[in-house]
Amino acid sequence: MLKQMSMLTIISLGFTFVMAAGGFDMSIGFMTGLINVFFASVLLHTGNLPLAILIALLIGSLVGLTNGTLAAYVGLPDFIATFAVGSIALGIDMMYTGGNPVFLQNPPEAFLFIGQGYLGPVPFPIIVMFAVLIVALIVLNRTKLGMRIYAIGGNPRAALYAGINVKLYRLLTFIISGLSVAVASIVLTSRLGSGQPQAGANYLLDAISVCFLSTTMFGEGEPTAEGVFVGAFIITMLNCGLTMLNVTYYFQYITKGIVV
Repeated sequence: MLKQMSMLTIISLGFTFVMAAGGFDMSIGFMTGLINVFFASVLLHTGNLPLAILIALLIGSLVGLTNGTLAAYVGLPDFIATFAVGSIALGIDMMYTGGNPVFLQNPPEAFLFIGQGYLGPVPFPIIVMFAVLIVALIVLNRTKLGMRIYAIGGNPRAALYAGINVKLYRLLTFIISGLSVAVASIVLTSRLGSGQPQAGANYLLDAISVCFLSTTMFGEGEPTAEGVFVGAFIITMLNCGLTMLNVTYYFQYITKGIVV
């Protein structure tokens, strides 16, 4: 269960930065599938793991940059901007793969270790999750970046009058979200051993659920990194429990909606 929780936590932590600044990112599910496929494809054709990781991080950054530019600088509503970018990502994903998985034959051991390996008794995805969690905790709670992000989310006009470059910081939150999705997608691809075009289908709803749970449990109306960790545990436990009970997928959506 903790392995499944790791990807959701990493994605939700990036989403938290966007929400803390008063924004919203509808592209994370589509972006996960896109990065998943291209990461696997680069690895398949080159066998170069560092290059594949770099490409994945660049795609995440580029999608985040596009989201942030449209939302913060062009002035489109976050929902419309990120949904449009996500739809484009899905279209590229499907056009490139034809809707078919990208299977990896004899992938490097280092690649498999990312999503399936252990450091002692601890699965490596859990270590990645806690590393991202610690960074998010420090940035949101102990740095000027985090304080300014929360200030923008609380009152963007007051933040602007205080001399904060609201557009720039909102742009940065979307880039952080894209990078988080890229990290989670790398781990997910290693776990699956292939690139799946629909790999991120469920992550948007689950990440939204996690972040809203975060605001009610710890954040007093603001999403927090520690709240995301607890929220991800609850949603993952709920998903696993419903799956073990053979509950059909549409009732799973209903149940998660009731919980939120």
